[in-house]
Amino acid sequence: MQIIEKLNREIIHFVEKDTVISSKYRKIFYTTGSVEHTIKLPEVNIIKRFFGLFRISRRLLRLDKCNVFYHEKNLVIIRQGIVYYYDHITQKLEETLKLRNCRNVMHQSINCTPEGYIYFGEYGANDARGTVPIYRSIDGGKSWEEIYTFPAKSIKHVHGCYYDKFTDKIWVCTGDFKDESWILIANKDFSEVKKIGDGQQKYRTCSIIFTEDKVHWLMDSPIEPSYHIIFDRKTEAIEIGQKLMGPAWYTKKIDENTYLAGTTREIGPGVLDNNAHLYITKDLKNWEVIKQFEKDNLTMKYFKFGVIGFADGKQTLEEVYIFLEALKGLDGKSLLCNLS
Repeated sequence: MQIIEKLNREIIHFVEKDTVISSKYRKIFYTTGSVEHTIKLPEVNIIKRFFGLFRISRRLLRLDKCNVFYHEKNLVIIRQGIVYYYDHITQKLEETLKLRNCRNVMHQSINCTPEGYIYFGEYGANDARGTVPIYRSIDGGKSWEEIYTFPAKSIKHVHGCYYDKFTDKIWVCTGDFKDESWILIANKDFSEVKKIGDGQQKYRTCSIIFTEDKVHWLMDSPIEPSYHIIFDRKTEAIEIGQKLMGPAWYTKKIDENTYLAGTTREIGPGVLDNNAHLYITKDLKNWEVIKQFEKDNLTMKYFKFGVIGFADGKQTLEEVYIFLEALKGLDGKSLLCNLS
């Protein structure tokens, strides 16, 4: 792994061709070619505005976290429980939705269909196990409808909504614990919903990889060892693949056979060392660690797990963007890497 450039950005959200979208605290940087626009998100709480000046307090209070989904040059942005729509022509930022029980969703968990329907589900602590909504927009993020609702006491939260081009369906991943980890397969209006799995950790994942005959995911379990799981579309049987060094949150498609994945350093017997690991596969079977990043010395309970994240958009192994949290020497930084 060769580091081409280290960027002073907390998150890289999207990179494709000459477009780069990144963020630091409550500023979104939208760069196209040599032109950069800065979008400043609201922060009405004066105390948060003060603590937002420092990386350590942003990390403690999760003030660095936001989601940016790129859609036809416009942006869907989520921060502190508010969803915004940003029009790239007028450069106008408009509030479109208030979330019920979360501040943000998982990175890469907002996705759309070919006709432009956008989906995401709420991801929060939800200690009381209240209802959990999935939202859909059919106008590019200008407005939202609650297209599906998980009943109270059924799940903790949604890890992601993913479009399967082979079946024209939406796959939804949920978590976290016993009888909460499921995968739902739904049509686009969620009038037909099928649940697969048994609610156990083998069906706990944050990212889905689709191929014509199989569906792949990496387990996201700190409470037992995580594995690569291969789901047979015809039989609905699962095959247990390679064991991982820890829970996998994010994956990144490079081409039809090449994928990246990052495991996290968090708390639990399923975490096998003190590092976050960057994996690569070129056959969707064998996963190789190409880099590991040591967790820093700040407590995970308050100052985050050690995480490797990826930017959306089409990239190559010669130029891949990653961002890192709670890792030694690289907390709150982003990297442009050559992984070829």
